[in-house]
Amino acid sequence: MAAPLTEQERTTADLLLEWDRTRPRSRQRELGWSEVGGCRRRAGYRLAGVEPSNPGGSVQAVLGTAIHEAVQQRLNETAAPDDLVEYEVVFAGIIGHLDRYEAEPEDLIDVKTTSSRWLEHIKIWGPDRSHLWQVNGYAAALIAKGIRVRRIVIDYIARDTGEVYRWVGKPTVEAVRDALDWLREVRDADLDMLHRDYEPDGPFCGHCPFLDICWNGYVPDRDRRSVLFVEDPDGEKWARQLADARAAIKAAKALEEEAKGALDALRPNVSGKSDILDVGYERGLQWTITNPERLDGDQVRADYRKAGAKPPVTTSTSIKLGFAKLPDAEP
Repeated sequence: MAAPLTEQERTTADLLLEWDRTRPRSRQRELGWSEVGGCRRRAGYRLAGVEPSNPGGSVQAVLGTAIHEAVQQRLNETAAPDDLVEYEVVFAGIIGHLDRYEAEPEDLIDVKTTSSRWLEHIKIWGPDRSHLWQVNGYAAALIAKGIRVRRIVIDYIARDTGEVYRWVGKPTVEAVRDALDWLREVRDADLDMLHRDYEPDGPFCGHCPFLDICWNGYVPDRDRRSVLFVEDPDGEKWARQLADARAAIKAAKALEEEAKGALDALRPNVSGKSDILDVGYERGLQWTITNPERLDGDQVRADYRKAGAKPPVTTSTSIKLGFAKLPDAEP
């Protein structure tokens, strides 16, 4: 059995994060185009010049950085004279660093790393809004300098499988306008009123350099989101939001099941994955039928009872919030 790490010892993850934090890009304090369209509150902290409260960063991001640096090194050796590699641009006062621009055929190319699961989502639904705004912001900066951009390209690389997927589009005025509208709303808003757009226990907040500042004030030993009640202590409002949200989920689930049931009339397969079916919608339909094996809990418990033993169990804390009739409420 391996000996536990001491406080003085550092893991490989620690070393990777330490390396990443020494990079000039990691020490950048200004809002960058890669953050436009993400969390409004994080953007607000950047624009206000707030000093980060957390180191930020993640091993996944470091892996993406390593890929970028490998590509950049190779391009520096092979790029044509008019190509641009890791080129700094500024548009609407927002700084950015495009991965590369190929003068022939006038393509602006950005590289993104992701998981294979999310890559499947991108293949069907296209790039995230923030990715589209970022590359269009880069394109706008180049065009403003008199550099033609015929296409914008995003190369997605799955970190866990190595699969590469290339998305190709054209620069659009609409994407730039939407990004600038978003920036204007963030700039015009009071910092404390900007929405926290991600969950405090999720990866985006967990790796955010403003995590502690953003969620500061939550009730000790409670969910970080309890700070929302501290800021707006209106129990009726939050209870109504909970009820409305659950009603909307129930209604949406019913609509989903109805549509799935209706479309089952078109299902061509009884096992495996079907061919993609075009029904006139902007995306095709595909059925996947699996037969997973699950542990028969009832049988396991019965076998243990026969043997005069209790099955092994683990305990965990579950917090359930429901609605109940008030004692003095009308029936």
